[in-house]
Amino acid sequence: MLSRTRIVALAALALIMLGASSLSPPPAPLSGALGHGPAIVIVHGLGSGVAHWLPTVRLLARRHRVVLIDLPGHGGSAMPRPFSLERAAAGLDLALAREAPGPVVLVGHSLGGLVAAAEACDHPSRVRALVLIETALRPQVDGGERAAALASMQTDYWGFVHEAYRDFGRDRAQGEALYREVAALDPAMVKSWIRLSFSADLSTRMARLECPLLVVLASRSWPRGEPWASAAAALGYAGARRVHALRFEGCGHFVMLDRPADLARAIERFADEPVSAPLALASATR
Repeated sequence: MLSRTRIVALAALALIMLGASSLSPPPAPLSGALGHGPAIVIVHGLGSGVAHWLPTVRLLARRHRVVLIDLPGHGGSAMPRPFSLERAAAGLDLALAREAPGPVVLVGHSLGGLVAAAEACDHPSRVRALVLIETALRPQVDGGERAAALASMQTDYWGFVHEAYRDFGRDRAQGEALYREVAALDPAMVKSWIRLSFSADLSTRMARLECPLLVVLASRSWPRGEPWASAAAALGYAGARRVHALRFEGCGHFVMLDRPADLARAIERFADEPVSAPLALASATR
């Protein structure tokens, strides 16, 4: 018969092993791949998906292999438990190792861009150029606003999400369509990502980013007339060294829906000739 001490020791070992197993992040599954050539990997944002990217991807796939990876909690991608930005990035890293092991051009939209930026900082050898579309690298609300927003999300989740996605749209009709898509998702998953957006801050890590960076923003996030230095400070890009910023007019938060051809052209140009020297300039696209 096993002694009590040995039983306790075995139980403790089992708990340790169980804990280690539960902390293994699930790999973000491949959503699909099109084309042949140097790899461009795309991570969509919260409430988005592969369908939103197809018009842009078809253009990119003429000269590149385009890999689309689901954001955790979307499509076939499980949410890591416990959930954190670090564990979401670890899942993306496993997917990159499996699907595109060489250095890639990594593209992220919105919160997908936050995961892509974390991956580029943590595993610089995997990313030769980074494209972030409508991504804020620091919270856009302060402590008081954050508490009020979280309280609103808890008491009126549907109203909170409806208002947010209606604002994301190019117009009211698109905003309503975007809301219907996110409303079909698991509210617990959506809440986890929204809480992350209120707390995650990668701005202090931008000075350590090694690869060239293209920042694509709609005019809703970077109004015409605002200096890039001001927008960069507000969105968390002030410390980035090899950065090129591009403003797209006439579109909402989901740039790939409104300007797919222009977005594909910008990504492809950057993929072929990424910024090789520090830049402090901003370009505007009509």
